[in-house]
Amino acid sequence: MKIVLNSQSSSLFSNFLKISKNYKDDIELIDAKIEKVLFDNITAGDVNAFIIDNHFTFSQRAVDFIKKKHPYILVIIIGKSDIDKINNADIYLPEVTDLNYFYSLIIKNIVNYERNFNTLKKLTLKTKTKIEFRNCIYDPNLRILHYNDNYVSNFSEKAGGIIEVLASNYGKLVKKELILEKVWFKSDYFSSRSMDVYITGIRKIFKQNNVDLKIKNISKSGLILE
Repeated sequence: MKIVLNSQSSSLFSNFLKISKNYKDDIELIDAKIEKVLFDNITAGDVNAFIIDNHFTFSQRAVDFIKKKHPYILVIIIGKSDIDKINNADIYLPEVTDLNYFYSLIIKNIVNYERNFNTLKKLTLKTKTKIEFRNCIYDPNLRILHYNDNYVSNFSEKAGGIIEVLASNYGKLVKKELILEKVWFKSDYFSSRSMDVYITGIRKIFKQNNVDLKIKNISKSGLILE
């Protein structure tokens, strides 16, 4: 696991390096105190996560650059000041006094994100087989859903793409950004609003056809099909 830490605090890096040695997984920690080191690693694209100290004046530019180049790489923002002003980051963590807890929380977030991403990145290619979940069968090629062996609907390309991602991860939380990248090939305000409209339409079709499925919206986290 390769982590790039961009912070003004030298103690933050040294403490993190010391604690990271307690983990079974090999962790390579890169100290990016200057802008060039940070952006060189972004360009390389072989990084599991970027941890950026919000005290840096170019924090927002760095996050925007990372997400444009590699939208699935985890970006963690740390720091107390103006933390809500950084857009498009994945996780926000205030610095805490308990260093062991703080660093273990960072590692846990990275591991969980990687696990979710490794599942979802398989969907970047069109699924070749039908997706079976609960008492449903969804054909992503024809975009047709069957429920209890009965035909439900033939979905549009966008609605079908949403169902494909959620059905492939039935019962699991899926970040909205990942659905947008898969179906819309971009993640912004307008595509997000468009996705909300399609989800409303999908829910309506479920209700009209007595399909016992729900798309739950977990605030600031993502969606779950259950």
